[in-house]
Amino acid sequence: MNSRNTMEATKVLGRPTSSIVLITGAGRGIGRATAEGFAAASYAVVVAELLPVLGERTARMIMRKGGTAVFIRTDVADPRSAQRAIRETLRRFGRIDCLVNNAGVLRVGDFTELPIRDLDRILAVNLRGPMLLTRAALPAMLEQGEGVIINVASQLGKTGLGGYVAYCASKFGVVGFTEALASELAGTGVRVFAVCPGLTDTPMARLSGVTSGDRSYLIQPETVAKSILDLATGRRRELSGFAIDVHR
Repeated sequence: MNSRNTMEATKVLGRPTSSIVLITGAGRGIGRATAEGFAAASYAVVVAELLPVLGERTARMIMRKGGTAVFIRTDVADPRSAQRAIRETLRRFGRIDCLVNNAGVLRVGDFTELPIRDLDRILAVNLRGPMLLTRAALPAMLEQGEGVIINVASQLGKTGLGGYVAYCASKFGVVGFTEALASELAGTGVRVFAVCPGLTDTPMARLSGVTSGDRSYLIQPETVAKSILDLATGRRRELSGFAIDVHR
């Protein structure tokens, strides 16, 4: 089955839902756990993922459990791709209630030795990506008079650490973007948050070599996902603009 046919196959809807969430980077790690959590809460989940094999797997997993899911191939660093993901979400569901900007990349090493292409990709995915998706989604949320935007930042968006200079810069940017946008949107009904997990047991962290051996001390993706869902559903009382720490 080619990617277009597979995408069409994942359009099949499960049980009725009342809210729509789009999650970037939902193919694995925090994004996949977040998609599963929202589906369990009866949200229709738009799996916005760059890699079809991962995105399709998440969408199928949700539908096997009776949920509603659709996969849309999305490169968050590409403005046209970001706009297309939101446009397709609105075409299929008519609204978007929550946007989770989760997609991210990580490169570890001395700043002066980091290839420029890696620096560009870190900033494009981690910082420009959330800005592009948010810019595309905001008109619909403002017209609805409500919506929630949740940006996945990091503890390294609040505390700098050698070896992670570009990553820290991108995540500090995400926290600043969150706080400034929340101020700009005050009174519109659209709330904006950032979550700042510590070191989390994800494929990205493992592939980058920042986790090894005993991983029992790491935060689990499901813990981060729960914080995201609590913010989206209003179970936490923080006002818009907060950067929420996530610990074990």
